[in-house]
Amino acid sequence: MSSVEAWVPATYVGRLVKEGKITSIDEIFANNLAIKEPEIVDVLLPDLKHEVIDVKIVQKQTDTA
Repeated sequence: MSSVEAWVPATYVGRLVKEGKITSIDEIFANNLAIKEPEIVDVLLPDLKHEVIDVKIVQKQTDTA
């Protein structure tokens, strides 16, 4: 059983996706809904690939004037 199948949605949008009432990420964006669970993206975009290109430390600049 995959993690998506075992997923128990904690948000309204998550429940709609799990029930099949939302079938595309475009519907979420069109209705200005928040994606608060990573499983929502996993269900709607199952073939999505991600890659970390580079991670660098950035020094914060502050105005000391």
